Amino acid sequence: MNIVRWIIGVVIFLAALLFSFANAEQATLHFFGFGSWQAPLIFVVFCAFALGVTCGLLAGAFRTARLNRELKKARKALLAYEKETEQTVDATAPPPPASSD
Repeated sequence: MNIVRWIIGVVIFLAALLFSFANAEQATLHFFGFGSWQAPLIFVVFCAFALGVTCGLLAGAFRTARLNRELKKARKALLAYEKETEQTVDATAPPPPASSD
C-alpha cells in the first residue's frame, strides 16, 4: 500500500511540474487601483493555493482549540459530578456491620 502512495505522489508531482512549465507566462494582478503586480502564472496559482491551505488550517486549528476547551470543561463537570455522587452514596449507605472479635 505504501508503494501505491509513492507512485500516486510522484504522478501528482510530475503533473504539477508539467502544469507549471506550461503556464510560465507573466500574469498581472491589479489590486483595485492601488497598484499591480506581475509574476509568473504558476507562482500566482501557487500563492492562491497556499493561501487557501493556510486559511483552512487556521479554521481547523480554531475549531480544534474550541473543542478542546469544551472537552476540558466537560471533564471538569464529570469529575465534579462523580465526587458529588460518591459523597451522596457514602452518606446514604448503611454503616458497615461491627465485627465481634
